[in-house]
Amino acid sequence: MITVGSITRKKATLHFPFLREKYSGRRKAIKAYTHTYPEFVFWFYPDGTLFDAKDAHKKNVPKGHDYILDDQPNYGGFLRGRLARQFEEQIIVVYCAPETLVNDMDKIDQLLRGIAQIPVPIATDTLVISDNGDLYGTLADLEDRLNT
Repeated sequence: MITVGSITRKKATLHFPFLREKYSGRRKAIKAYTHTYPEFVFWFYPDGTLFDAKDAHKKNVPKGHDYILDDQPNYGGFLRGRLARQFEEQIIVVYCAPETLVNDMDKIDQLLRGIAQIPVPIATDTLVISDNGDLYGTLADLEDRLNT
């Protein structure tokens, strides 16, 4: 499992227990969390343009791009994800290949451009993870990675 950024996995588990290194049913727990406490469900076009997926990715695909559902985990260059919150802590889950948001600057830029358009307040210390529990750090970490 990937862990990068300023937040250790141990610290992340204080708010999100499903991020522990050994957690049975991690994907199911992440899905349950993001579907129970969603703030925003999104697709980001390859250029970073936001598409509001409302309550479900499969029902709300960008027009003319239905094929992206059959291209997991790359989604035809789109990024798919959810912003969720229970209490104070927000989390952004991105459905992607594990290494996508580690050092692919185009994908990090795409993500940050899309997030900037979400009409919900998002803190810079919001944690970004994959649907497999890979930890990419906070939004501020991703911005730092992009700008170095």
